[in-house]
Amino acid sequence: MTMDLTPRHPEYWTASAEASVERAIAGLRAVLDGRANRRVLLLCDSTLADPLAEEIASAGLARREVDLISQGATAPPLYLAEVPDEVRHERLVNASLRLAVDEAVRPAPAARRARSMSAWLATDLPLTEVAQRLIQRARLRDAQGRVRILRFWDPRTTQFQSELYAGTAPASWIPGATWMSLDGFGRWQTLPDARGPMQAVTPDWPRLARLGRVNAVLQRLNAEGLRYGPQALEAVRRALDAGAACGIDDDEDVALFAAWRVRLAAPLERAPSFMALLREVREEGGRLYRAAEDMDDEDWQVFAQEAQAREDLQA
Repeated sequence: MTMDLTPRHPEYWTASAEASVERAIAGLRAVLDGRANRRVLLLCDSTLADPLAEEIASAGLARREVDLISQGATAPPLYLAEVPDEVRHERLVNASLRLAVDEAVRPAPAARRARSMSAWLATDLPLTEVAQRLIQRARLRDAQGRVRILRFWDPRTTQFQSELYAGTAPASWIPGATWMSLDGFGRWQTLPDARGPMQAVTPDWPRLARLGRVNAVLQRLNAEGLRYGPQALEAVRRALDAGAACGIDDDEDVALFAAWRVRLAAPLERAPSFMALLREVREEGGRLYRAAEDMDDEDWQVFAQEAQAREDLQA
């Protein structure tokens, strides 16, 4: 007889992550218990991963693709799975919640963090109708009349809904459904089935782009696991402002700069050697993130020390 020494959870799984799962289970249950029918729809995004696909198929759940094809994709990555109000499916629903927390807290490359569980929808609407409403909400036209896809279903967009639609109460992205998700920090979020501009109004594109940059910085900061939570948001925004002030306008470049500025808690733009590097990159028509490929952590720490020395001198 042998003993299985495989740990129940990977090293990055903490008591906080387990608590997030418990809060999510309780949050979903609270919504479903208040409904006559406890049916729930899983909104899944298979762009980078689809770990529940086999389990959904083996359970015989009805599935409906959401016909939104991103550039370069061969099939729509977004789909709905209908979980009937049956006790035998409870394990699958709980597994989907645990997966969402895992995807939020696990180490992952900055641009390759899968969020395969987008949302849980409590609704009496038919599967086809929900899919159609998702499509209608996603397809927008910008100021130039071009068709754009609003990736509202990504939890990292949903967590900033109150900023995209400032001054309005949170509400579901589509009418007829209570929208539930786990945000980029593993926190449970419920958007009630209520009318609001988020169901029809085109968001402010510059504001949306700004939030995209905030998320890009957070993904860099949390590449080795969820180390920076909501309390880091103000520092991230200040770092993005500092990057813009010194002329860093490329998305990847400013995300790189801002992440290091937050990580080292230092105004890197005040380091003479960093500004010299930035000038050199501009003169050569290059990119900061390309130049940084030949740098290591110690180089950034030197910038931080220079910046701090200048601050101390001025003080």
